[in-house]
Amino acid sequence: MFEREQEYDKLKESIQSLDKTILEKNLEKENIEESIRKQGEIIKKLENETEQYSRRNNIKIRGLPDTDPRETALDSAKKIVQFLKEKDIASLSLSDIDIAHRLPNTHNKNRDIIVRFVSRLVRDEVMSQRRKLKNTGVFINEDLTS
Repeated sequence: MFEREQEYDKLKESIQSLDKTILEKNLEKENIEESIRKQGEIIKKLENETEQYSRRNNIKIRGLPDTDPRETALDSAKKIVQFLKEKDIASLSLSDIDIAHRLPNTHNKNRDIIVRFVSRLVRDEVMSQRRKLKNTGVFINEDLTS
């Protein structure tokens, strides 16, 4: 009988030791999960900042008539240069534009144009003069991340 009590005590101690180890491992797991969650948030923030930085030379133009569903990048760039000259916003040449193209939308009607300028200075000049488009139905906005 005494041996059984000793065996019972040993098993009891063993169970308590295992319970303590499980509790420690659970706390360790929670700390690791929290650390991973924080790192994920930091990565998302850095991704957004990087994407925003890559868009710093871009603008979106909304409201320019979209007459050709097969409009090429060159056609879009020419329309932008002509439009900005007509509205006395900026006198650009095609060499000031890196790329310009229409963005798809659900109805393919009056698709927005995204314009990437070669220089941020040119982009800033256009942005500073965009108020001249008031009441024209055409809007120039920064190309921001969601």
